Amino acid sequence: MKRITIVYLALSVGLIFLGGGCQKTADAGSVANAAQPVAVAAIATEPLPTLAASATPFPSPTVTLIPSATATAPPTLTPLPTQTETPTAIPTETQTATAVPVNRRCPAESPLRPSYTRNFLAADPWPQPAADPIAHFDFVKPVPGGGRTIINKTFPYGSDGDGRYLLHNGIDIAGALGLPVLAVADGTVVVAQADESELYGWRCDWYGHLVILELDQTWQGQPIYVLYGHVLGLSVEVGQHVSQGEPVAEVGIGGAATVPHLHLEVRVGSNEFSSTRNPMLWIDPGPTRGVVAGRLIDPQGRPWQGVMVTLISTSEDEPEFINTWSYQGDPQNLINPDELLAENFVFADVPPGEYTLYVKLQEVEYRQQVQVVEGQLTTVELVTEPYKTPTPTPEVSPTPEATAEPEMTPTAVSNESPEP
Repeated sequence: MKRITIVYLALSVGLIFLGGGCQKTADAGSVANAAQPVAVAAIATEPLPTLAASATPFPSPTVTLIPSATATAPPTLTPLPTQTETPTAIPTETQTATAVPVNRRCPAESPLRPSYTRNFLAADPWPQPAADPIAHFDFVKPVPGGGRTIINKTFPYGSDGDGRYLLHNGIDIAGALGLPVLAVADGTVVVAQADESELYGWRCDWYGHLVILELDQTWQGQPIYVLYGHVLGLSVEVGQHVSQGEPVAEVGIGGAATVPHLHLEVRVGSNEFSSTRNPMLWIDPGPTRGVVAGRLIDPQGRPWQGVMVTLISTSEDEPEFINTWSYQGDPQNLINPDELLAENFVFADVPPGEYTLYVKLQEVEYRQQVQVVEGQLTTVELVTEPYKTPTPTPEVSPTPEATAEPEMTPTAVSNESPEP
């Protein structure tokens, strides 16, 4: 086995990296009149914007949340228990024998960046959650260190970083160059190499070097693959079985990465770029953090795409704002919800406590109480008012084609952050 060596740099473990460390800059595919989310360049330690000291942090809601057709009241927010049963293992030989071959040939030209929808109401209903979902925090943190998983919250799964990058189908984790990268669960190494001549991501040479594990456990009867991107110092080889917590590589740089960090993906069903899930629904948040999995939909169950969602702490003197975005519209279907949760936004690495979930859509403010519990998953569903058809201005004389309502046409809306 050939070990790939790197030059170690004196970087601290609390490395701050840019939100676009995993993507090349691209023109924004934004919707007209869409409000710009709060962009924070630093990770983990840089505070989010706060209200003025004299402001009232929680003005009275202007509307009542509208429940879905089958509900009689807004859903109760309940922490979900962590799954305790041992997942069923499927022999590697069986998975390999039945797997459909994936085309790894590098395209002649890099694909063009598609248009993603932000501040948009999708045309089709979103999947429904399971009747009795359970948390499945089966993974340990992929890098050593305390109970937190320090991720880039300005560039979460399902976001294009405010129009600057390609849609993120993984998460970026802070780590100094050379920091050990650990197996999140027991599995077998199926890839350990450079990707300059084989297609594993958006294009060839997307990750630089990567390691992919096929886990012993399965999910909903499907194989699970975990991808570590931009790694160096590979310490495993194809066919090797590794145990949870065992080093497989080191944090590095390469491919589309501009600064050292770890790009992590979870792929379910097949080892393809289009088969990812949100990794933060798999990693144990530890005893000092919790996770919120949410659904932002209209009364017909259609998802609001690329909308800023904010958690506002209510247990401190100075309210803290934590922002994320609902999953953006993706014409290639690279972003997928969890089979049990059917979420379209996630808050990860959240300190336990009482919060207010805040969303503003179509000039209507929505607020809902959320409790984050250490080491657990909390689910929440926010059902908005129906879409409001814009009224043409007097200066415009719309044609019949413009005024006709297309069948199930997606609709753009304005989305804003909380105001004092």
